[in-house]
Amino acid sequence: MLTKVAEHHKEWIKVVEKLGGKDYSEDIVQECYLKLHKYASYHKCIVNGQVNKYYIYLTLRSILYSYFRERKKILKFDIDEFEIEDEISNLQDETEYNEFCLKTDNTLKDVHWFHKRIYDIYTGVDKTSFRKMEKDLDISWVSIYHSVKICKDKIRENLKQDYEQIRQKKQSL
Repeated sequence: MLTKVAEHHKEWIKVVEKLGGKDYSEDIVQECYLKLHKYASYHKCIVNGQVNKYYIYLTLRSILYSYFRERKKILKFDIDEFEIEDEISNLQDETEYNEFCLKTDNTLKDVHWFHKRIYDIYTGVDKTSFRKMEKDLDISWVSIYHSVKICKDKIRENLKQDYEQIRQKKQSL
């Protein structure tokens, strides 16, 4: 069936081009072959030993219009509408943040090792909750809460000005 339909390949491409397929005409025709192979019966494509051109035309049109509908769903933006951020300012922000993190670590050197370890687990990558830490570490959540609070208070006490400077810079942007 497909070999008989493919004998008219150039004709199918011209049909799709006339329907507005432009550069995608070849692709639409190939999609048609796939669709015919998967869904169409021999009797729909071949009638009295001849290719049913009307059926193929309807299939091509259906595929092309589906393509047009899907293409409309894609949001396109003019690149001039977006401002490109200055990479130097991003690097400066990251450097300031890293310096703040280092100051935080230095501030917590004076805190008891137990409190610091609990705080590190709490503020880690997965942001573990007090209840989950209670189950994992077999320590009451109240003790965990107080350890984290001790660390936060120490950070607040020593780095309040640095934190406010970073916050003000972000708000001004």
